[in-house]
Amino acid sequence: MQKLEEILKLPGMLTPDEVVYLHRLAGGSPAGGVIVEIGSWKGKSTICLALGSMAAGGAKVYAVDPHKPLAEEGYVEDTEAEFAKNIKAAGVESHVVPLVMTSEHAARGWDKPVALLWIDGDHRYEQVKRDFLLWEPHVMDGGIIAMHDTIRKQGPKRVLWESVFHSDRFQGISIVDNVTAARKVSRLTIRARLAKWATIGCRALYIAARKLRLPYAKPVGRLLLRKLTT
Repeated sequence: MQKLEEILKLPGMLTPDEVVYLHRLAGGSPAGGVIVEIGSWKGKSTICLALGSMAAGGAKVYAVDPHKPLAEEGYVEDTEAEFAKNIKAAGVESHVVPLVMTSEHAARGWDKPVALLWIDGDHRYEQVKRDFLLWEPHVMDGGIIAMHDTIRKQGPKRVLWESVFHSDRFQGISIVDNVTAARKVSRLTIRARLAKWATIGCRALYIAARKLRLPYAKPVGRLLLRKLTT
């Protein structure tokens, strides 16, 4: 856990609980596939994923990010050098394959099964949808798709609703702060379908409570969702 504590000092938007959760997802992803990260920025989530995978003797992390400024999302610096520095300092260089390019470019000719897909790139709807459509077909049955900012950003929220919640290919939805993850399956059982919609209902109540600014809605809601779904 010492290394995870060091990760928290790095720049990035992950909460402490999200750091621990990403580490756990990487360590628990199925054998036979790799981990693909869409959006690395300065490497905080990359290091979480790599450490989790390394602890379980798992696959490498393919970190996809052009590392160029994206003014529309508020990112104004080239981050490639700082990403490389942070990856090296964390001791995960051997477990990370940087792909300094766009998600679309990286997907061309991709031929590896994906055990865990982490989507945290451009948060505008069309771009999130593009990332999902490009990479979801490569996720193996039993593999996991996880997305960031699915509570507070409209792009990820909408794609999650359209492509995961309304799909018969995903079950076991879990929510930790702004991260939502689901496991890809060949088909849903009735029990899994009921559990899925129960989780979606709890999430809707949490979002409504936040919008109404009810006292303690954010910390209590996050805690309850985490306890109920993970």
